[in-house]
Amino acid sequence: MIRYATLLLPVLVFSYGCQQADKKQQTDTADTQKPATTCYRLVTGQDTVSMQLTTKGSDAEGALTYNFYEKDRNQGTFTGTFHGDTLLANYTFQSEGTQSIREVAFLRQGDELVEGYSDMEDQNGKFVFTDKATISFTEGIRLKKESCR
Repeated sequence: MIRYATLLLPVLVFSYGCQQADKKQQTDTADTQKPATTCYRLVTGQDTVSMQLTTKGSDAEGALTYNFYEKDRNQGTFTGTFHGDTLLANYTFQSEGTQSIREVAFLRQGDELVEGYSDMEDQNGKFVFTDKATISFTEGIRLKKESCR
């Protein structure tokens, strides 16, 4: 019995050490993953929409500006998460001197981000999609990837 315990102890210690090394390697990989910044823009006539997107893993944040001719400019920041190729984010922006928050959705298609649209409702001062499953990307604004200025 003592012989088996003597043989089993080193195996258990080695196994525990390997598990701890695997956990440390996973943590180190997540911590050292560098954020990547990409810029996107749409210019149509006198309308401009621009985005600076920074991602780290599936997390995303950045700046977003809608500047439509003869309409109030919306300028602000967003934070969200990529779910596959779809970014869902909360956009906090200024328009007409008022701060507002609304959900935005963008679908990554190659070097473009396509904005999604669906019905929205006000929930405690924040406009959210009533049903995320109904977000449509077929008629959305198409932002093209460009170099960041």
